[in-house]
Amino acid sequence: MFENKKQHPLNKLKVGFSFNLFKNTWTIIEVGEYSWDTGNMSVEYTIENGSQRAYLEVEFYRGEFEVIYSEDLALGTIDLDEIIEDTFFNFEGKDYKLEETYSGSYRNMTTFTSTETLTSYQFYYKNDCITIERWSDGSIESFFGKEIKPKKITNINTL
Repeated sequence: MFENKKQHPLNKLKVGFSFNLFKNTWTIIEVGEYSWDTGNMSVEYTIENGSQRAYLEVEFYRGEFEVIYSEDLALGTIDLDEIIEDTFFNFEGKDYKLEETYSGSYRNMTTFTSTETLTSYQFYYKNDCITIERWSDGSIESFFGKEIKPKKITNINTL
């Protein structure tokens, strides 16, 4: 009568898999892998739901999955060095505090691009997270996200 469905490990999903999150069905369109200088690894899924593109970064740490859902964020012109020195910045009237800095490398596992190096800065205001990545070529990318509980990702459909 009751099914014992085992959830697919969140760090082992593939392009084409779909799942439910925030009352939407999302499909994985790209997979990237981060190797951090701390010795940890994380997987980043680029996901789409038909009208929206977002990202899930998943890390298996101390026996638990840590998941951050994020979307692209246009910060305009920023002085990243000043923000890092100040250890905070104000965005939309909220002070985001620098809490984590990681250096490492990234490789797109879908297109098998060459490895790129980066430093990732994570600023928090309550449960909100702004991640700013500085790449080895000097480019900067930014994302707005939230840490989510892994159980919010449901109905994983494999190929």
